[in-house]
Amino acid sequence: MTVAPDLGHSAVMDRTTLALCVDVLGPLVLRVRGAAVDVVGSRRRAVLVLLALEGVHGLSTERLIDSLWPDDPPENAVQALYSHVHRLRRHLGPLANRLERQPKGYRLRLEPFELDADAARRLASSDPHAALALWRGPALMEFRSLPALETASVGLDELRLKLVDDLLESRLARGDRDVVVDAAAAAAASPLRERTALLHVRALAADGRTADAMAAAQAFRRKLADETGLDPTEALAELEQRVAAGSVHWASVGRRVAKPDGPMVGRQHDREEVVRLLGAHSVVTLTGPGGVGKTRLALDIAADSHVLGEAVVVPLAVVDRADRVCPAVASDLGLRTTGETRPAQIAAGLADRELLLVLDNCEHVVEACRELVVALRRGAAGVRVLATSRVTLQVPGEYVVRLQPLPVPRDVTDLGSLRRQPSVRAFVEHARRRRTDFELTAEEAPDLVEVLRRLDGLPLGIELAARQVAVMPLRAVRERLDRALDLSTGRWGPEDDRQRTLRATIESSYRLLTGDEQWLLRAIAPFVGGVDLATVEVLAEPLAGDPLDLLHRLVDSSLLGADAESARYRLLFTVRVFLIDEITRLGETEEAHARFVERCRVIAEDIGERMLGPDEAATNRRLRAELDNLRSARDLAPADAKVAITVAVNQVVTWRDLREIWAWAVELAEDPALATHPQRVTVLAGAADAARLVGDFDTAARRADEAIASAGPDAGLAARAWSVRAVVAHFRGEFATARDAWLRAAEGATAESSAFVGSAALAAAYGGDLVTARTLLDRARSIATCGSHHAFVAYVEGELRATTRPEDSVPYYVEAIRDASRVGCNFVEGVARVSLASAQARIGDVPAAAEGFGYLIAFWRRTGQTTQLWTTARNAAELLSAAGRSRTAALLLICADAAPGAAAVDEEIARFSVRSYLRVEALVGAGELDELRAEAWRLGPARVLDRAQAELGDLASAEPSVTTGGGRPRHNS
Repeated sequence: MTVAPDLGHSAVMDRTTLALCVDVLGPLVLRVRGAAVDVVGSRRRAVLVLLALEGVHGLSTERLIDSLWPDDPPENAVQALYSHVHRLRRHLGPLANRLERQPKGYRLRLEPFELDADAARRLASSDPHAALALWRGPALMEFRSLPALETASVGLDELRLKLVDDLLESRLARGDRDVVVDAAAAAAASPLRERTALLHVRALAADGRTADAMAAAQAFRRKLADETGLDPTEALAELEQRVAAGSVHWASVGRRVAKPDGPMVGRQHDREEVVRLLGAHSVVTLTGPGGVGKTRLALDIAADSHVLGEAVVVPLAVVDRADRVCPAVASDLGLRTTGETRPAQIAAGLADRELLLVLDNCEHVVEACRELVVALRRGAAGVRVLATSRVTLQVPGEYVVRLQPLPVPRDVTDLGSLRRQPSVRAFVEHARRRRTDFELTAEEAPDLVEVLRRLDGLPLGIELAARQVAVMPLRAVRERLDRALDLSTGRWGPEDDRQRTLRATIESSYRLLTGDEQWLLRAIAPFVGGVDLATVEVLAEPLAGDPLDLLHRLVDSSLLGADAESARYRLLFTVRVFLIDEITRLGETEEAHARFVERCRVIAEDIGERMLGPDEAATNRRLRAELDNLRSARDLAPADAKVAITVAVNQVVTWRDLREIWAWAVELAEDPALATHPQRVTVLAGAADAARLVGDFDTAARRADEAIASAGPDAGLAARAWSVRAVVAHFRGEFATARDAWLRAAEGATAESSAFVGSAALAAAYGGDLVTARTLLDRARSIATCGSHHAFVAYVEGELRATTRPEDSVPYYVEAIRDASRVGCNFVEGVARVSLASAQARIGDVPAAAEGFGYLIAFWRRTGQTTQLWTTARNAAELLSAAGRSRTAALLLICADAAPGAAAVDEEIARFSVRSYLRVEALVGAGELDELRAEAWRLGPARVLDRAQAELGDLASAEPSVTTGGGRPRHNS
């Protein structure tokens, strides 16, 4: 895979060496390994463009269908989409795996620069000439009848016009006299575009053509009013005043700002955003935690004078008093002032100047900086301010860009991909400044990823850790991370006192807070998973201030990160370490832990009460967001609180891929102290459920029997234990026993009763009693209280139909998958996908079935649900066998027969269920069977499953069969 490098402003954009190119800035072009590929058909071409533009997130099946057929989608839209995707994979040839199937849709995985629109955006700030050269004609012209792509085309047209304006702006800043002609041409091409008109007026005025400039301004004003009914912004009136006063002239070339020392990686998007904002607004503040790289990015932008013109940088880290800010700024600008230098004097001195003023490190003198910037906005219209600060300036018109730490990779298996990650590249480049032969090896990769994780991806932290590889191996650097806050960066200038160590960096921000703000920050510190607003309000109850105001100030200080989408607030790991040290120093540890545990207990109980109700989707997200906190609280909690947290969330995660929570009940059940605990029955039932989820049916039955015996006549207390008894019987093929046990569980249950009755219906159906199954299913449907229960009812409905007409079951499985995925109910989604894949196999769609089975085997392996894994594997074996891959099918069956957690199956069970029954002896001869059993023993289940997944992937790439047994188009998921 070839990945284009980061490009400086003088680099040439050569995309011919890229593995894959999708070009939309003009007629659509697809190139694979340098060869042009003809993509035929307007819908297929549109699918390619939609996926290419969407990028890493991909598109759901529903959105793709809505985009392709916005008015009247055909009845077989899902199948038609599948066919287009399948053929696009063939167009991609050796790169077919780049078009990936996702649980809800598809994604085309493109590397940086492989989409020309992406390349244009990446180059827009560093090399607008190269970006503009990528256009070969109007973008997406052939697709403008589709609303989704018409919207995208408008955005790309705007980007092209912006690039034209940026080039005109930079030429004006350089004093390029030839810009007058090009500015006139641009204004004629976009007669209603205000920024272009302003540039034209400025160019004419700078060239001494004052009358022409005023006439051009008036002409634009009239045209805008005549054709749109709108008035121009105040910027035009301000420019007319300056033209009339004769104060518009060619910009002088100011002092060159030096490029910052050290690597500049992973900031291209941030850089583009800042340059874009500076092109349209007068004040932009770069904020973020200490050490995130604000100064480095600001200096890098200021150094590119061809983009933003003259730039002056004022370092304020050495300014220790507010009254010294204006003198420092005036001195660096070369302004002569008399008496006390005030903001208005600086603004007057810059009234006729066009420049970028960088105010670096404003947080400790923020009020003085605020006064200065307000004065500049009023009296120096040509001055743009780029401020770096750990707190925002809070001035009118300020645009804030919050720099985040560099992303920390998770996967260490692909060394090539790992080396391309921004945080890894930064570490390697810093390390090579100390040890020129440093090269990251596969053995060191896990150590490096852990180092980066513990340092939160902070560039300053990465720099100080990378310094250590000159004297020790990476493993030793990792082992010494407990001292990371105090490692030196090796910076010794007077302006660097606050960044000589990470501790000094964090402490300098912390000391700027009020006492209440510091207290609240320490109260948040134990919450390793962050906090929501409700928790902040609870924690802040002892304080006098408004919790929301305190929260805003902590976010503005860059010590607390805010995720607007999830409405959660998090501390960086390094900030947490500092605060925990501070808590210890102040003697607050016991109080902080008690407050943390109690809050987590309340959260767990609230989650348990809400999960099986109308707010299931939001509660599921909340549970996953709070998991780190709940885990940490259990580690710190006394016995009663530990049991309370475990019991509160244990039952509601049965249908979710949260194996860790399943294990909490197992851990408590093995504690001798449980014998006399009031919650003993509930814990034993939870431990029984955990055992059956991983296929240990004997332990599950034993624990369930213990719980039932201890519950006595209390039906509600014994309900979950009876449900475990039912599950064990169900998987052992004892369907009548399972049905009766589930109905007994339903008698004592409340919120769970729909699931228990629905399960009883499933057991009745598998036992061949479809009349009872239908009656029970109707009852379950009538009492369902949450999304997962509605999804389960739809799944069971599909099961009742699957054995007679598989094609009739498909819509119900699709409904179950959709509803379950909406609320995070992985188990129901998974079993519905198993049945859907089985139905697809039976109606002849081998690629769809193979794709489904491959996805599910990976899912069950990842979540540790062995019973479902081997049920899926048996069904996949039937498909593999029918496709002529009998050897792999036989290996799967041998492993499934030997797996202790596999569900029972025989001809009778298979007759009334979607469980596949295929005897291995039917696939291979007696002489080969012993050989295969030896091979299965030698390979082991994991490698057999790997092999099966690979072969299912091959089948998924084959031509689909798109009709059912009745010859009708089939809907697919």
